[in-house]
Amino acid sequence: MRKINFAFPLIFLLILSGCSSDDNNGPIEEDNPLIIARTTIPDVMFERALIELNLDDVEDGSVLTSSIENIADLIIEDKGITNLSGIEDFTSLVGLWARDNMLATLNVSKNSNLKFVVAPNNLLTVLNVSNLSMLERIQVENNGLTQLNISANTALQQLSLANNSLLAIDISNILNLIQLNTFSIENNPLDCIQVNAEQFNNIPSQWTKDETDTYALECN
Repeated sequence: MRKINFAFPLIFLLILSGCSSDDNNGPIEEDNPLIIARTTIPDVMFERALIELNLDDVEDGSVLTSSIENIADLIIEDKGITNLSGIEDFTSLVGLWARDNMLATLNVSKNSNLKFVVAPNNLLTVLNVSNLSMLERIQVENNGLTQLNISANTALQQLSLANNSLLAIDISNILNLIQLNTFSIENNPLDCIQVNAEQFNNIPSQWTKDETDTYALECN
């Protein structure tokens, strides 16, 4: 009896299968899109201000991080801004001018290059300037601050805090007396200003406070 060889038909079918032109059986290319970093800007007025400065072009709640990370000075005064979330990605920021807005809180603790914070005439109750060893100027008069920690801001030259709601202030960390050439604290509900021994013995004439306030090495 003649034997039937099944090997040849099987090999032929395998070859046909491998040569199929069906796209579904072809190689699958992985998508690897370029991810472009964006910074969320939740406050529409803040984003509009960035558009006016040509740092953004579409009002969509975000901005290209690459458009803001090299900005040294940001002037956004009288723009109706209530929230500066996103400011942390301005990593090269040296000066922030944000007077005459409606900010209730301001956290610039991640802007390590910052030297100037100018935000008078807002609604500030919280200002976070921790970690800013290069900060030279804090100007936040006419706000609602109840406390302010400047223990990390040893380079301060100007501290303007008039017309707030501060219950205490400690400026004893500023060891160079000549350095802090401007200090104003009048019209706050505190009655004691904590200073160091050098400051206590040589209070600069340009420092201003209420007549009933006193300087002391320790405040209760």
